[in-house]
Amino acid sequence: MMAKDEHSNGLRWLKHTVLTAGLCLLPALSVSAVNVDYYRDVYPFLKANCLACHNKTTTKAGLDMESPESMRKGGDSGPAIVPGKSRESLIVQASLHQKDMEMPPANNKSGAVKLTSAEISLLKSWIDQGAKSSVQQERQVVFQALAGGNYPIYSAAMTKDGRYAVCGRSNNLFLYDLATRQFVSQILDESLKSGTAHQAQVQSLAFSPDGTRLASGSYREVKIWREEKIDGFVRPASAKLDLQATIVSRDGTKIIGANENGGLVVLDASKGKSIKRISNVNKSGIKLLSISPDGTKAAVWGNDAVLSVWTLKTGKPLTSKTDVAGLKVLEWSADSLSLVSSGEDKMIRLWSVPTSRDAELVLAKEFKDAASKVTVVISGPTSDQFTTASEDGKVRFWSISKGAVWKELSAPNLLNLALSYDGKQLATGSADGVIRIWDIESGKQLTELKERLSTNQQISSLGWTVAAQSLEQTFHKGEIARIEVQNKALDELLKKANATIETMKKVVPEKAKAVKPAEEAKAAAQKAVDEVLALIAKAPEGKADATLEKKLKDAQEKLAPVIMAENSAIADVSAAESNLKDAENDVARITDTKAKNQTALETAKAAVEASKQVLDKATADLAAAKQSLSKPTAKPLSLAFSEDNQRIAAAFDDGKVEVWAVASGIPIEEIAGPISSTASLARGSNGSFIATLADGATLTTSTKPRWELERVLGQGRDRTLFADRVNAVRFSPDGKTLATGGGDPSRAGDVILFDAAKGKIIKTWKERHTDSVLSLDFSPDGTLLASGGADKIARVTDIATGEQVNLFEGHTHHVMGVTFRADGRVLASAGADGVVIAWDMTTGERKKKIEGWSKEVTSLQFIGASNQLITSAGDNRVRIINDEGREIRAITKLPDFMQAAASTADASVIIGGGEDSVLRVWDGTNGKELAVFGAQQK
Repeated sequence: MMAKDEHSNGLRWLKHTVLTAGLCLLPALSVSAVNVDYYRDVYPFLKANCLACHNKTTTKAGLDMESPESMRKGGDSGPAIVPGKSRESLIVQASLHQKDMEMPPANNKSGAVKLTSAEISLLKSWIDQGAKSSVQQERQVVFQALAGGNYPIYSAAMTKDGRYAVCGRSNNLFLYDLATRQFVSQILDESLKSGTAHQAQVQSLAFSPDGTRLASGSYREVKIWREEKIDGFVRPASAKLDLQATIVSRDGTKIIGANENGGLVVLDASKGKSIKRISNVNKSGIKLLSISPDGTKAAVWGNDAVLSVWTLKTGKPLTSKTDVAGLKVLEWSADSLSLVSSGEDKMIRLWSVPTSRDAELVLAKEFKDAASKVTVVISGPTSDQFTTASEDGKVRFWSISKGAVWKELSAPNLLNLALSYDGKQLATGSADGVIRIWDIESGKQLTELKERLSTNQQISSLGWTVAAQSLEQTFHKGEIARIEVQNKALDELLKKANATIETMKKVVPEKAKAVKPAEEAKAAAQKAVDEVLALIAKAPEGKADATLEKKLKDAQEKLAPVIMAENSAIADVSAAESNLKDAENDVARITDTKAKNQTALETAKAAVEASKQVLDKATADLAAAKQSLSKPTAKPLSLAFSEDNQRIAAAFDDGKVEVWAVASGIPIEEIAGPISSTASLARGSNGSFIATLADGATLTTSTKPRWELERVLGQGRDRTLFADRVNAVRFSPDGKTLATGGGDPSRAGDVILFDAAKGKIIKTWKERHTDSVLSLDFSPDGTLLASGGADKIARVTDIATGEQVNLFEGHTHHVMGVTFRADGRVLASAGADGVVIAWDMTTGERKKKIEGWSKEVTSLQFIGASNQLITSAGDNRVRIINDEGREIRAITKLPDFMQAAASTADASVIIGGGEDSVLRVWDGTNGKELAVFGAQQK
């Protein structure tokens, strides 16, 4: 039952509360009038239509309807029920709209409807039977399949490094690689027959700081997912093998090595174990080595100018050719049936490899490469094509059948080439250390890859330091300015106090001079009164005659003013002394305050100076790091595309293997090994790359990650753990603690803290809010937890003690988001009232009220170590503002209500999702759209 002044929530976040997972509660309503059970028969329709306004925390008209006892107690109008007398019970009268009562009111915004005749009949029967309470039975939640449609994104999260983003659509989780701009996978709970992540709507998401865990909140449960992958590693060379040169097969499964005795060793690339030894391949010494694309044959050219082909399975020679002098490059065709070679004579030769032993290696064709030496040759996507790089700076694409070049690119100082598996893109590595990606059809350069992951991480760290120290500078300079202004005011007050002391020291003696005459005058007047009284005492019967009475009256009239004069003189002295003492106390207090201010001022100035030194060094280091990206020093030794053509890897002569996302040019992995002047590189298994050095040492990059369900909190394991939807999840800065927020809508807001690795409860704060908790954030040092709730309040709790540190009231509607600034001095909160408020954590006061939204602000996050915030809102905008209220950038005219947004520390990548089910990716520094992921495109 709700009062006529029914409060409205009107929030889009509540749109899906009645649709959560399409669930229904069993058993169904019983219509038995013989024995009406409160919790079974009555409570369900009261909860649906009355309790939103009449509960223990929201008692409209003073009425709590959560239990028979509270209804018997009643509200402002008296008891709501009279046991045994349904006709006299206000709850029945209101439901029947009698006596000017209409409950629930029409057109209310809580979804409450008029009770049906059957429900009113049950209510009356229950009251007439004595309005007895009953034992509330746990109701089984039966999940039903969700209807098809366009599922809004209510939650989204991004890893700290901006590599991955995840969003929830309905009960599904979708993972995206923001570097490659690709859909990666759906994250699934394989135990569910529905083939989804949850059975109910995904309400909240958060990655751990290191990006290896993901928490997802839903109806009465939280699932923790863990990234599973094999990290990159270096395997040292085996001294026993004594290899002089190696090459890795195109599929990354085999390594072929040549030893100093002219033999070959075949290694299992995954284990580094020898699986085949072939002796006496070329006793003069092996100079060039190439493995066929199908991994079955090796071509060898030696110091004796013999070109031979060996079958790796049997270790037997297949064919050979003598007097093949001056070779510089040797490569197989795509079908593994031909060899392409070139050397000092500038000729390109195509050799036909026989399929049976002892047949001769046949020279099938010769090509002239524009009178320039060929430095690199690679096979093409088909057996009819190959590609060369020459000393004249030209890349030529050859057709074997036509015997001619069909495409030519200019790329000077080339060291190596790699062709994408679809044959559409070419990667070139140059002596300037830059990897360039080309579109073969148009002949245009698509991008340059100069960035290195380690340098980017250094830049990111330095950028954070610069931003953090800028905050420090701003804060301490502000403190200095505040103290200096206060000191000026104190100087004025001190001046006035000293002036008062000087004046009062003169006034007190002057005032004191009037006291003695006043006292003497009073004594004389009192003596005159006393003398008259003595005469009266001697009179017959102690009675005064008229003369004595007149004398007494005259004496008393003279005494009264001199008493007042004496009192006034004494009071004047006391007041002057008090003024003097107050002024002296003021001087002491002001002096003490100024001394403390001086200490604080010196501390602030020292902090500014210390911060400036750190800032100056970080700024210089940052500039140097950025400069190093523009002038690479390491040279690429070999290149390889991933099988899906979305990543490119390069092995460099500084011993590092670097992997980039082709679409964005962002370096995504780096692994360091021994410095070498030679390396062979190929795609490895499960998305990895493998590089092998001359001595057989290998560098293997990490495999593609997959997300496995680590544990489930709540639901089947403990159905009482969460009262309802888990609206917020957040990892602590060290990733060891997971905080969850939810509660019973309109009744209580609960916060529970878990050990993220073990899933054990660390702390439980029931009813921390008086309505559902909607948002959480840890302070940067991990000691405080901020929570925002549907009760319009933001609270800050000391995690160690569980005590409330701050309570911030200022929003007029639900607090949809909370976020700490990197220095912990400011907390920002976002409200469904279309307002963001910045709170000063040092004073506990409101710092700034920021307006400018026409609808709910649904999320917010401080960006890195800056004072800037990213926000999403129902007015179809994603905005970046600072905590002083200035707008930095706005992404406007989005198709629909935005529910979630997140940013990397440098705002280079921001994401946003909302009602149209599309996850959008932008460059936050300029607002440029980078990618769009719809539900259909995943």
